Amino acid sequence: MRHSENEIVLDWDSLRYFLEVARTQRVSAAARKLGVEHTTVSRRIRALETELDTLLFEKSRSAGFVLTDDGQRLFVHAEQMESTVHTARENLSGIGQALSGHLRIGATEGFGSYVLTPLAADFQRRYPHITLDILPVPRFVSLSKREADLAITIERPQRGPYVCSKLCDYTLRLYGTPGYLARHAPIETRADLARHTFIGYVDELLF
Repeated sequence: MRHSENEIVLDWDSLRYFLEVARTQRVSAAARKLGVEHTTVSRRIRALETELDTLLFEKSRSAGFVLTDDGQRLFVHAEQMESTVHTARENLSGIGQALSGHLRIGATEGFGSYVLTPLAADFQRRYPHITLDILPVPRFVSLSKREADLAITIERPQRGPYVCSKLCDYTLRLYGTPGYLARHAPIETRADLARHTFIGYVDELLF
């Protein structure tokens, strides 16, 4: 809602639609989450872009609705407003609201399969109103483009405004069957490895 020629007052309800499209990257998914028709979501996004006189999303056939630079800036403020609204609701009602929302975690295939996935069932029992996506990624995903909310990687990102924390140390080992080791020369030094055949894994997906 525009109050004057130089003042823009954002409608929180419109920002709810904006946040859901930004998080799901699909109008249809946002519509299901909000319990409305997809045409309603599209209309509210167009109205918001008209109100702000800027493009908030770029449409990609593979990635869906991707935030523009202006969209990313608005997303930060919209999330802050969402947090304020939730806090106000809890304070006024005197009852803490159950955590809800959508959480997308990007992780290497090994970590996602052997560490995160076994924990997912317990997480869903504790937080039934949070939908959880675990994405196997061979590279560092773009958090600013909402490819994920949290990324677990082997290497520290070289640039970007990210808060990074070390989770753990891990060890990779070589294994051989007793039969293979009995038929081939013993491995006593690193140089001995050159005389053996290995079944390996794609480097980019290695744990």
